[in-house]
Amino acid sequence: MDIHEVFNDSYARCNQHPRFFETFYELFCQKDDKFRLMFANVDMQKQITMLKASITIILLAPISDSARESIRFFGKRHGPQGIGVSPLDYDIWLDCLLETVHQCDPYYTPDVEKAWRECFWLGIEIMKEECET
Repeated sequence: MDIHEVFNDSYARCNQHPRFFETFYELFCQKDDKFRLMFANVDMQKQITMLKASITIILLAPISDSARESIRFFGKRHGPQGIGVSPLDYDIWLDCLLETVHQCDPYYTPDVEKAWRECFWLGIEIMKEECET
């Protein structure tokens, strides 16, 4: 089975879980007070909508110039001159996302984790690069 199929099947299962995105943000905000403070006065329903769109853009990074440009834009916006996200924060973000997948996908396996990591790799790397500039 191809990694995109494994990812898509897992993401579909996660979207069936009624608190998938809320669980993710709860885990993420528990990792560090700076994350909790970043989201303290944020409309979380809007944030979840933006996260869903961001996931789509990240997944398109390997095949779309415009997706990569959008990721660069958002990387700069999140970086030191924006909201202050560091490259390490993206590793924490992805680890929290995968912890959430593990909790919410009843068919989670190491292959599912590998698929998520591979599908997110390029987008996350672009975001990290933009945070460093």
